[in-house]
Amino acid sequence: MTANPYNIPNFNTTWPDSVCAVLYPDNTNRSTYYLHTYPTKQGAEAAGAFVTHLHPCGYCSTTIDLSVYMQYPDLTDPVRDCGLKGLISEKWALQCIEAIGFTPECSKIWLYDSENTRKDCLDICLEDWIEHVPNNVPPNSTNLNPCLECDELKSGPIFKKVAGRTRRDSGITSAINRPASHIYEVTHYYY
Repeated sequence: MTANPYNIPNFNTTWPDSVCAVLYPDNTNRSTYYLHTYPTKQGAEAAGAFVTHLHPCGYCSTTIDLSVYMQYPDLTDPVRDCGLKGLISEKWALQCIEAIGFTPECSKIWLYDSENTRKDCLDICLEDWIEHVPNNVPPNSTNLNPCLECDELKSGPIFKKVAGRTRRDSGITSAINRPASHIYEVTHYYY
């Protein structure tokens, strides 16, 4: 990633219908794999690939990044804490995100997302943080709190397009309650 995508005017956030899949050049030795975008799940499976998430592959599509999503059901707090370090040093914030376990390129889009959310949603998010507003309001609903809603609208489209992998598209639930219809069905049995 050579530039912050949030600084690119009219960044195209449209998604083609497709899946990202893991393809092993040698199925008996799974130490090496390639990520490939296929038009359909059936096309990926016909090629001998394993679907890892809905939508095209991106900077967070690696199995390393998948393991972070699986390990941490709530990334809101740790990434926000790292993002706050960005007020002092972007390098420090990036190192903090990488320390969570994300790959360097995936860490960059998380950093840029947090910077954009801070720019567009700071007042809303500070209020939610100070008042300890839960992720969903009311709790156990699928309505996002004002901060997460702002992030979803202002930063989400570019993040999703660049990252490729989200927990929802990877079939992983999180601390943010989402409608079941928004969670893609995928079984991670290929690693």
